[in-house]
Amino acid sequence: MTRDEWQKVDNPWRIVEAAAYDRHARDAAVVRIIDTCLELKLVRRHDGVGYRPFSVTGTVPMPGSGRNIDQAMLAAERYRPESDWHKMCGWLLDKIPSRQAAAMMLQAARIRPDKLGSCQWSVTASQMVARQALLLRDLGMGEWVPTPFQSVEDLQKAAQRARKRLRQWLAEETRQQHVDEVSG
Repeated sequence: MTRDEWQKVDNPWRIVEAAAYDRHARDAAVVRIIDTCLELKLVRRHDGVGYRPFSVTGTVPMPGSGRNIDQAMLAAERYRPESDWHKMCGWLLDKIPSRQAAAMMLQAARIRPDKLGSCQWSVTASQMVARQALLLRDLGMGEWVPTPFQSVEDLQKAAQRARKRLRQWLAEETRQQHVDEVSG
């Protein structure tokens, strides 16, 4: 199968299993892992923030007060368990040296300015280096990079080392033990 065909496979665990012996599956798995890590940093870390289905001044409904508690919403918010896939990707992100992980996540979040409207992630590579403190803070990784990236090349090399580390992890035979450790 080609990398594009592997990326269309729904089950990420199937891709990880095939990554041990198939280079195209390994490349697709790295892309899937990075996307999930980005989701963890940009979306999942904000879960539970914002709308609350009850009054912030009290959770006990009082007769005539109009403070009804939406039990279905509370249950939905509480029943959002992290999947084993999310746990494994978060675990992997923690295993990559912080500077490399931050560079990889910056590159993954970047949107080329000519591809989409304007947003903070719509930057050139040099703008990304110039705004790295703000962008890393918005990823929740502001404290991860004690020394800032000095150039685009510096950032690219660090991100490349992070992806190489992921590929090595996917290729090694002890990978299944790590997966069992995280999901068990």
